[in-house]
Amino acid sequence: MVDYFPLLARAVASLSPNTSEQRHILYDRARKTLADKLRASNPAFSHTDLRAESAALEAAIQRVERDALRRAAPPRPAPPYEASEAPAGAYQDMPPLKDNRRGLRIVAGAFAAVLVLGVGVAAYTFWPRILSDVRSIPNPRPVPVVPEDPADKTNYVSLRQLVYYRTNQPVGTIIVDKLQTFLYVVRPNVSAMRYRIGVGPECTTLAGLYHIVRKEELSGGNQAQSGLLGARVLYLNNDRRIHGSSAPAASAPLPEGCIRLVNDDVIYLYDRTPLENRVVVSN
Repeated sequence: MVDYFPLLARAVASLSPNTSEQRHILYDRARKTLADKLRASNPAFSHTDLRAESAALEAAIQRVERDALRRAAPPRPAPPYEASEAPAGAYQDMPPLKDNRRGLRIVAGAFAAVLVLGVGVAAYTFWPRILSDVRSIPNPRPVPVVPEDPADKTNYVSLRQLVYYRTNQPVGTIIVDKLQTFLYVVRPNVSAMRYRIGVGPECTTLAGLYHIVRKEELSGGNQAQSGLLGARVLYLNNDRRIHGSSAPAASAPLPEGCIRLVNDDVIYLYDRTPLENRVVVSN
């Protein structure tokens, strides 16, 4: 999501004259430009992304307008300082104040001294007995420490997740990184959706730019075909495939196949990938 505030703030600062009417003309132009850009994007944005971008622009417009109104408002005068002055002679011929709490402080100090003395005597009397009781306690049984399972972290890394990803490929491009065994779908704002993959023997030398030319959903009727290719298949030109797998993990070794994902991931990718989508495979 783009931060529109600095762009709008610079545009408003350059207005001459900087009036409310000129600012609103600028805001309407920004709304129209954003709408045209989102409609012309390829691949097309989802409805959720469109609403998010429009909401971000409206929030930036409101913030810029508040700042402009605050700068245009005249400064408020500081309230006059009112000094309270005691009337002359108000404290003349008055007797000195008496400290009525002096006696209470003396009593409280004596009570505290008696309390400290009593605590010291009690500790001196019962300390040997406390030490003997402590020595008589049997050694506690050690609590076994359960070692951390490294598989938990591995499983987390293998999950489909949104990650930071920098690339010069356009949004929507599928990037297959065979060395890292990950598949990335480029998203806006330097991010990508990452999938764990396995590379079958059919695609060990696959590299270059491809496109999705056909999509296929496999039913459970053909057990051999659905077991090999999983629930969904995305066909690339040159007869290559991105497909699912009935194996518990995408990286599990299989005798056949190309670029494979677990079935849950390939269904998620299948539903969000249009035909003619770009696929870049790095060798």
